[in-house]
Amino acid sequence: MQIAVILITELIYCILAVALSLRIINLVQLEGYKVVNSKKMKNIRLKLYGSAICITLCNAIFVFISIHIGNYYLQLISQGLYAVVLLVSLTDERDKCSHQPLVYTARAKRLIASYALLIAIFMLSVGFLGHIININGINLSFIFIPFIFALLPEIVSLTLVVNKPMEQNIAKKYIKKCSQTLQNSDIIKIGITGSYGKTTVKNILTTILNQKYNAYCTPSNYNTPLGICRAVNELPKECQIFVAEMGARKVGDIKELCDIVKPTYGIITGVGSQHLGAFKSQQNIYNTKKELADFLQSVDGVIVFNGENKFTRQMYDEYVGNKKRAISGELFLSSEEDAKKVFVTDAECDSQGLKFVLHIGEERSNCSCKLIGRHNIENILLCVQLCVDLGLNIVQIAEGISQVSPVEHRLQTIELPTGITIIDDSYNSNEEGAKLAIETLNMFKGRKIVATQGIVEMGSEQQRVNFGLGESIAKVADIAILIGVNREDIRLGMISENFCDKNIYLVEHLDNAKELFSAILTRGDVLLLQNDLPDNY
Repeated sequence: MQIAVILITELIYCILAVALSLRIINLVQLEGYKVVNSKKMKNIRLKLYGSAICITLCNAIFVFISIHIGNYYLQLISQGLYAVVLLVSLTDERDKCSHQPLVYTARAKRLIASYALLIAIFMLSVGFLGHIININGINLSFIFIPFIFALLPEIVSLTLVVNKPMEQNIAKKYIKKCSQTLQNSDIIKIGITGSYGKTTVKNILTTILNQKYNAYCTPSNYNTPLGICRAVNELPKECQIFVAEMGARKVGDIKELCDIVKPTYGIITGVGSQHLGAFKSQQNIYNTKKELADFLQSVDGVIVFNGENKFTRQMYDEYVGNKKRAISGELFLSSEEDAKKVFVTDAECDSQGLKFVLHIGEERSNCSCKLIGRHNIENILLCVQLCVDLGLNIVQIAEGISQVSPVEHRLQTIELPTGITIIDDSYNSNEEGAKLAIETLNMFKGRKIVATQGIVEMGSEQQRVNFGLGESIAKVADIAILIGVNREDIRLGMISENFCDKNIYLVEHLDNAKELFSAILTRGDVLLLQNDLPDNY
């Protein structure tokens, strides 16, 4: 009877352990199935450790009493209390990922299955040991079971290690199939990389190309090897051009993507300090982005650099070959004759969008689009230059530009029925993009409010960068709502510019900021939402 009760109890614990660990697996998934040590993960650990210590002490007391009075079932009271604690933990919304819930992909399902098996092994091992070393017929396993729950994050990490060879093998086959699909087709392949602006440029380029070709780009933020493979699996049959956004977190990532896609055209939007914490140095970021240029040079491909960025201008100077292009504001630099010279004049930028005159050689056309921010002229010129190389005429290009619309959560303007304007730049942020967003806010009329969580993944530079962000905000905003881990650094930057401290609101979570919106915002206000950080932060 005692063994049956133990087995049933351990089964219940296994189910609770898997249910509790889904939020841990969610955080792991957001980091690309890597070990996570974020603030949220630390909070989960503290709760698990605290409850484990308390319940272990209770278990020890009940076991001591049970041994002396010979009543085994007294321990079940303690187990019931622990089950209640775990159930309460499951209802705690603060530990859950509110932005991106767990996606039950094939890989996630394999991870959960392997994890459940490991948990069952741990539970049965503890039960078996407790049965062997029992005292006076009292099973001691219940004393140690809470420690298994305290180690749930570590068990998830162990599962990642156990699954790694299998996942690498699956990914290798998947990537090989994707690469063969692209190589065996006549599709023109284009790669886009850079520290910022990749998604915007990708969407502008695809929209313009669709005026002549059937173009398809990687959706959303599919910019990893498996993400690009997934996009290739969804290629329309009539696709003539495939535009691949290429992201990176370490040296060699762009080269790996180039080996998969094998592009013959490319754009490098610029090199900044984003992900400096992961790359460790600015030179590593430069070398990684340059991997696209190196690949295109090896296949005699066409590449367009952003000449407004000092790093990509350096890449342009270092590039060997005639098929290189560089745009720089109103100037187009090329090793070829001026017949393909691309630039703009009479540029107007306001809260409604962009207007300018596009020049391609001797031809010119009036253009307009709904993108806001002067920096988007650079993004458009990068795309126009590549489109010229792909044979589009100025009429097709101008029509494509007119159809370009803002990418969701990237300087997207939203007019609310209440008369409040929201500039949604919440997808992510970097040092360059944050300053551009603030410059864009300055174009709007009305009271200006900035709600920001600052910039992350900057390593030792994070404090300096967020202090500088505060300085920029102080020059434009009337009110600032500063959220999360970077709020004090941003506030100090604002104070250094003599910004009124009374107009700065410091909150811990985005939910707290949302509560402030209803109290602060009135008709005519403009709210910039900057960098809605992932759940790991």
